[in-house]
Amino acid sequence: MRGIVLVTGAAGGIGRCLLPALEQAGWRTRALVHRRQVNGAVELVEGSLDDRSSLQRATTGAAAVLHLAARTHARRDHDYWRTNVEGTVRLLEAARATGVQRFAYVSSRAASERGGGYSRTKLEAEGRVRGAGMEYVVIRLPEVYGTGGREGVDEMLARACRGAAIPIVGAGEDELCPLHVDDAVGALVSALSSQAAANRTYTLAGDCAPARQVAEACINACGSRSRIVPVPMVAVKIAAAASRALQLPIYPDQLRRLRCAKPAPSPEAAVDLGFAPRRLEEGLASAARAMANGLR
Repeated sequence: MRGIVLVTGAAGGIGRCLLPALEQAGWRTRALVHRRQVNGAVELVEGSLDDRSSLQRATTGAAAVLHLAARTHARRDHDYWRTNVEGTVRLLEAARATGVQRFAYVSSRAASERGGGYSRTKLEAEGRVRGAGMEYVVIRLPEVYGTGGREGVDEMLARACRGAAIPIVGAGEDELCPLHVDDAVGALVSALSSQAAANRTYTLAGDCAPARQVAEACINACGSRSRIVPVPMVAVKIAAAASRALQLPIYPDQLRRLRCAKPAPSPEAAVDLGFAPRRLEEGLASAARAMANGLR
């Protein structure tokens, strides 16, 4: 047994897949439980990133922290800041005070000053992690699929498998680098114990392709006849601006997040984290089978 690892965000799509992988690797899993039920962790601690006392309880006795929890959609930048920056700082303070040996922070390939509220706060949180005075690893993930989620590539795949239309932004020229959740999980587990990964930042990516090509790959994986429907860029921009006041199925920063410049993948992740992502076609076929069987 490697010891206790505290996982935040364990109720999310990646977290649900991560818990069994951590146990298989010899970790004793402990999950911080906020609003949603967590299944699969050995230990549960009720609390939140706003509650210092619960963070103290959650980190006590833990050898490592794997911080997945984040606010991914908000209509006000302040809401991103409160969770993604202030919440991360409180968790870092608790981890340092209780003697946690390694803090693994799950960031985004879209972490950027130019990507809107979410992107800016993920970038800011990365800096807080690096400056916290404890051993860390920062892992920037791209678009993760295969979790059974209802957005991004998972939504494209779900639409393709039921024969529904797949909307894309403009001509679908924006680059995506989809990564199967199992490949992301493998890297995250390695990040907790790899000596080479100490105090380093990694950008992960699967096969990169324009959004239209990814949508076509989803259709091929499902063997369907779904149509790809371009949504005019001007309409997306108007909807994004209006979403600050209206409850629309889009958020103010989503377009900027999609289109901001992103760092190149880290080649050293192959050696340091054992990162070897499967090809997009293979991953989508696997995810489509799992969806058909109701596994995720």
